Amino acid sequence: MQQLRTLLEQMNVCAHELEKITQGEYEAIRSLNAERIIALSDHRIVAHQALAQLETSCRELMSRQGVDESLTLEIIIDLHAGKQTSDFQALRRNLYERIIKVDKNSQENHLRMHAAYNVSSSILQKLGLAKVEQTYGRR
Repeated sequence: MQQLRTLLEQMNVCAHELEKITQGEYEAIRSLNAERIIALSDHRIVAHQALAQLETSCRELMSRQGVDESLTLEIIIDLHAGKQTSDFQALRRNLYERIIKVDKNSQENHLRMHAAYNVSSSILQKLGLAKVEQTYGRR
């Protein structure tokens, strides 16, 4: 169970890092800081890859222990954590809530980014600094 705790704690660190990244993206989008947005996007990719690797390690650990793949982490903890069940469940819930928050914030940032792109493109087109895209009509 100590290996599982270590993996969950590492996943929690990755999720916390993703929270900081999404907050940074929010601020960069608001100020239209393209360099910062790109840097944070690259950092987000690395953090997501690390989180995915930890998830794979967790699944491999469960497989090595002979745990049925159909069991959820919640059930595995209830069955095997003993006196530490409440601590493990709190760690699991915290991680789950963080990941949901990161996903929600990432989706909102995606919408903000799209809106910022549309506004910027429109302004540049009206100033004559960008070509107006014409989907229909003669060319």
